Amino acid sequence: MRLADPWVLLILIPLAWLWFWSKKRQVESRVYTGKSIPVDMQSGFVPLVLQILRVVAVVLLVVAAARPQSSSRETERQTSGIDILMIMDVSASMNIEDLGEKPRLDIAKRTMEDFIRGRDNDRIGFVVFSGEPLTLSPPTLDYGLVLQELRKVETGVLKDGTAIGDGLALGVNRLRNSTAKSRVIILLTDGDSNIGQVDPLTAGDLAAGFGIKVYTIAIGREGRVKLPIRRKTFTGDVVTNYQWFDNALNTELLQQISAATNGKFYRVQDEKTLDEVFSEINHLEKSELKVKEKIRYDERFQLVAVLALGFLLLEILFSRFVWRVVA
Repeated sequence: MRLADPWVLLILIPLAWLWFWSKKRQVESRVYTGKSIPVDMQSGFVPLVLQILRVVAVVLLVVAAARPQSSSRETERQTSGIDILMIMDVSASMNIEDLGEKPRLDIAKRTMEDFIRGRDNDRIGFVVFSGEPLTLSPPTLDYGLVLQELRKVETGVLKDGTAIGDGLALGVNRLRNSTAKSRVIILLTDGDSNIGQVDPLTAGDLAAGFGIKVYTIAIGREGRVKLPIRRKTFTGDVVTNYQWFDNALNTELLQQISAATNGKFYRVQDEKTLDEVFSEINHLEKSELKVKEKIRYDERFQLVAVLALGFLLLEILFSRFVWRVVA
């Protein structure tokens, strides 16, 4: 609450002086009423009540003239979001447990989920690939939908292989018509491209042509690794056997893709580093947020004026119909 014209209250100063001056010259009034009033009240009580009513009414009228106002704040948020497409390798090698106690896939899913939860006002899409790509969610603000699809991801659903070029090309196609101020692809893989119809470097050039930045993440250790193979027995128990094979990562290819699109390449060999990578990407790709605050003032003098008139009316009613004051 505020007063639009607080200087009006200065009027109360001369009014107060006039009131005290008139009090000095005031002679004792006689009060008549239809009922018997004690002598001690006839000389002071009734005039005092009438004076209080009149003083309160005048003060309220002056306050109303000062225009009391209530305020309310309106916040206008203008956001310029980013369109982010997350592309994840779901080939069989993502089951390798060389980043921690869990498979690469589970660790990647957990880190991506944390990343999604940390975003705001950005559309996020999700694509998976192995020997072929598949869109699980187009870019959307419905993070619940993206998280639901992310949690359901498993290996062995798509054709086997590592089609990096096809996965990246599908991601570019999902973002090429976007009008966002920034378009970003996060490509996570643990192998070398060994299948597909689109060459990975060609897909990278497509991304660069559409102004799409690609962050590439090479996850997992190279060389001799153990791939867990789980199967159920006839009793329902799960038995895990391990198969050794040579894991190859084409880090040079991923670096070339990132460099061509003004993105960055990351090499990840443990769970902590993967967390740090997504934290850095989260810091680098921030939405532009502009906040405009407007203060709206609503006039409230009407209520004060009505109260003032109410006190004046009471004073008139008391003086004319209940008591008759004679100077």
